[in-house]
Amino acid sequence: MNRKQYGKRKRLRKRKIKRLMIAYLLRAIVILIPIIMMILMVCGCLYIYERFTKEDEKVNKYTDIYTDIYTDRNAGNDVAPVTSTENNVPGFCVVVDAGHGGSDGGTVSGKAVEKDINLSVALKLKGILENDNIEVILTRSSDENISLADRTSVANDSNADFFISLHCNYYEKDAQIAGLECYYNNSNATESKGYAESIINAVSLSEDIETRYAKTEGYYVLRNTQMPAVLVEMGFLSNYSESQKLLDDDYQESLAQRIAEGISTSQQLNDSIIRQCEKRIEQGSGSDSG
Repeated sequence: MNRKQYGKRKRLRKRKIKRLMIAYLLRAIVILIPIIMMILMVCGCLYIYERFTKEDEKVNKYTDIYTDIYTDRNAGNDVAPVTSTENNVPGFCVVVDAGHGGSDGGTVSGKAVEKDINLSVALKLKGILENDNIEVILTRSSDENISLADRTSVANDSNADFFISLHCNYYEKDAQIAGLECYYNNSNATESKGYAESIINAVSLSEDIETRYAKTEGYYVLRNTQMPAVLVEMGFLSNYSESQKLLDDDYQESLAQRIAEGISTSQQLNDSIIRQCEKRIEQGSGSDSG
């Protein structure tokens, strides 16, 4: 065998070995792919099962806590304990502040007097929130003058979870401007911002109520409350059409309903309820270990 034939055979042998290696590699890949897929499917099923099991345990545990809180608050009443975790928020307290009052009428435009509109919507909002088992404290329930310091003191002394102040807007330079606005203190007030955006979003779903923005403003009641707080400008009395709507009882009811939905659906409220439940669970665990 000459060198030329030997080199040719050697090259053919290398090609054959290379083809065999590729063929075995492809077979191994074909075999491994379904095995890996099966392993991933099993791991995925186990993860989903474990996650849902833990979620069910958490819901059951929180439901028990909700029932305990509601039962404690209604001891001696003829109200049956509510265990729904969807529409009921026991143990949560909201201070509703009707802006102005008494000698301080706020903005006035014809028959539309801000202090009266604020109080009317505040009372409606109170009823709606209480129907959802949210505790409500009013800074005023009648036509009286309450100082800003007293308003914040009511909230801080009651250890409330959320503060909302209701007002009406006015812009004399442009009577065409209309819409509800919601203010929070500053960019660092993340929980307050969450409530403000949730309220704006809920109100914007109404076809009858125009909305503008959630934005920052250093109002006294926002700076001096020790819990998440927002101030709602429900509309512009300088806009004739909106001022007439704000005088309408049905419109006020719709406005209060939307604001309540914004409060109830806020992630910040949900987080607060979870923190309350976790605290009760920890306290219960501590008692058991003692």
